[in-house]
Amino acid sequence: MPTIDLMRVGRGLSGFLAFAVLLAVVVATAWQGQPHGYLGESAAPEVFSAGRALRTVEEIARAPHPVGTAEHDRVRDHLAGELRKLGLETEIREGVGRWPGDFKPDSAGLGRVANIVGTLKGTNPTGTVYLVAHYDSVPSGPGANDDGVAVAAILEAVRALRDSENGLRNNVVALFTDGEEPGLLGAESFVAAGDYDRNAVVINHDARGAGGPALLWRITRPDGGLIGVAKDAPHPDTDSTTTALAGAGVSSTTDFVAFDKAGLPVLDWAYAGRSAYYHNPKDEPGQVDLATVQQLGENTLALARDFGERDLADTSNRSNPAYFALPFGVLVVVPAWVIIALAVLSLLIVGWVIRQVRRNGETTVKGVIGSTAVILAGALVAVGATYGWWWLVQRIRPEYRAWPVDPYRPEFFQTAVLVLTVCVLTAGYALARRLFGPTGAAIGLVTGVSVAGAGVTAYSPAAAQILVIPATAAAIGVASTFLVPDRWRLVTLTVFLLPAALLLGGSTWPGLQAGLMTAPFTAVPLVALLGGLLLLTLLRSWPQRRGWTIPALALVLTLVLTAVGLAVDRFDVEHPRVTQVAYALDADHHAAQWLSVLPPDDWTRTFLSGNAPGAPYSALFPSSVSSGRAEVENLSAPIAEILSDTTASGQRTIRLRLRSTRAATRIDLNWQQAPNALRVAGREVTRPPHKNFHFAAPPAEGIEVELVAPAGPLELYLVDYTWLPDSKLSQGPAHPDDTYFRQDSAAAVFTKIPGL
Repeated sequence: MPTIDLMRVGRGLSGFLAFAVLLAVVVATAWQGQPHGYLGESAAPEVFSAGRALRTVEEIARAPHPVGTAEHDRVRDHLAGELRKLGLETEIREGVGRWPGDFKPDSAGLGRVANIVGTLKGTNPTGTVYLVAHYDSVPSGPGANDDGVAVAAILEAVRALRDSENGLRNNVVALFTDGEEPGLLGAESFVAAGDYDRNAVVINHDARGAGGPALLWRITRPDGGLIGVAKDAPHPDTDSTTTALAGAGVSSTTDFVAFDKAGLPVLDWAYAGRSAYYHNPKDEPGQVDLATVQQLGENTLALARDFGERDLADTSNRSNPAYFALPFGVLVVVPAWVIIALAVLSLLIVGWVIRQVRRNGETTVKGVIGSTAVILAGALVAVGATYGWWWLVQRIRPEYRAWPVDPYRPEFFQTAVLVLTVCVLTAGYALARRLFGPTGAAIGLVTGVSVAGAGVTAYSPAAAQILVIPATAAAIGVASTFLVPDRWRLVTLTVFLLPAALLLGGSTWPGLQAGLMTAPFTAVPLVALLGGLLLLTLLRSWPQRRGWTIPALALVLTLVLTAVGLAVDRFDVEHPRVTQVAYALDADHHAAQWLSVLPPDDWTRTFLSGNAPGAPYSALFPSSVSSGRAEVENLSAPIAEILSDTTASGQRTIRLRLRSTRAATRIDLNWQQAPNALRVAGREVTRPPHKNFHFAAPPAEGIEVELVAPAGPLELYLVDYTWLPDSKLSQGPAHPDDTYFRQDSAAAVFTKIPGL
């Protein structure tokens, strides 16, 4: 075999042109992945129309409608009426839900819920397709996107099914769950009651923003059967890296968690662009992106039709394949063993390439190992650098720390993340070239991605495809340069780098849209590794003496983008900042304090200090870091009626009726020592929490509680909560027009239960 100098790949301008082509593919793929266009109200009746769906959003998102409010009841009755108009058998299932699983060991969450269940009967059902979205909102916003769009999409999809089908084989149920915002209470109540079809598939919908692509970001496992259907949806925007690593983590708690714990197969769809509007008073119908609605609704309708004709009792496909999206609605699905084989193949090819360049005298094994270490370390440095950058921006603009969402105008910051990652990547590449030579640095790029892909494969083959496939293709491309004529080397290499460009473009921007706080862990590693593969085209075009100018310029551009981002992202009435404030009234001692879980800001420091509250406030509101004296308001305290109190065999059993006297939307019971057993509103609470329970939407007549504790005195505190702006406080500082209260801002009244 002739010796060929790999250094001759991409000489002069040709290398830059090849790099530009790959970069154009990245940008075009990212653009194509965003939603574009929608169908208006005049669209054919058998298709989904975002224009028609918007009418539902406008109706249900007139005002905030959290559980326990009159507006919530209006929305509930409207939706039930709309389902009945469509001819669905509709019922409202009331019950008591609780947090599914142990979200917080110190607390338990429960609440009164009313789920809306509309059934479209199948002709010969093998099971049921559940189309799920929650219809309650947070008190801080009207919930046009979270989750009004999803509710509207389901209604429009059901209408299209009614207008275009002679009848699906399986039942289709529109399930609008209640109490999702306080803790997935409606979904948990639905499955706890047991009155549901076990041969079923659940298509859940949610939102954490006001636009962007509809992402299938989580799916129950094994997912082979589900993804085999999802790949035929019009917009199958998903990848097995995301779904394999997402799991049922409580950090992102959608109704998925409740259905997954019940053993039902679930596809969890959501969108997260423009997240500044999440739980925001400006989450109004005017902020709805109709292109996003169209994309979400088309997927819902297509999946309902597909699952509606399948044998849902067939659960034979128990595989966990790997899959990834390509442009124009293509989802590639491959068995996990293929990823394992490709991971091994990439390492073998890289080993062969190292042998060749070593024989040619272009580099050494130590040089490749050193370069690989630099590249992999650079990826970690990029994660730390971007995370630290956002931490610093939050210190410059403290308002960004108040809520884990992006600024209203995030584009300059998102671009800064990319440029800073490029800065670290190119700095590492320049360092590797200087220490180990151009060829050593180039082979180190391929080896680094191959090693990283192999490592992820060992952990989860389905999660590794986003690294293994481009690494294998790049390794083949580099190896091919030893086998093809000189004039074809760059072309061949560029072709084999296309998978890296396609996967980089398809994954990076959605990762950035998911949030600047999470971008260092979602988008940045891909840019640092897959972006590094694209640098192979610049092997001979990279500046020989001034290579450091590229990362230096990237760093300067990062600073410029950051400064511009801070300059253009200003708060005003239409783009309000968020704050969190609570008013706490000690009814027993006729004293009150202002509290906050945030440090004082420009407004709150007029009545808050940076000191945490003292007792008894510190025990009942342990997350508070700021406090200040407040005037005592005329707010009546909640009441605890002792229904029975018995002691036997060293155990004390107490039955209470807890009631708010001011129509509070939440009531809590707190204790110093956890009870041995606890029953709340008829629901047994296994493993009673250490400190308290919360109950959302308590009825006017109150809730009954039974607890069993060791014999002896028992100290219980009762607290009820109302949304702060609705609490009719007579005093307090004026509320700035450019500021809104976070959803956990409340007026709380607490009292110690006497006689225990």
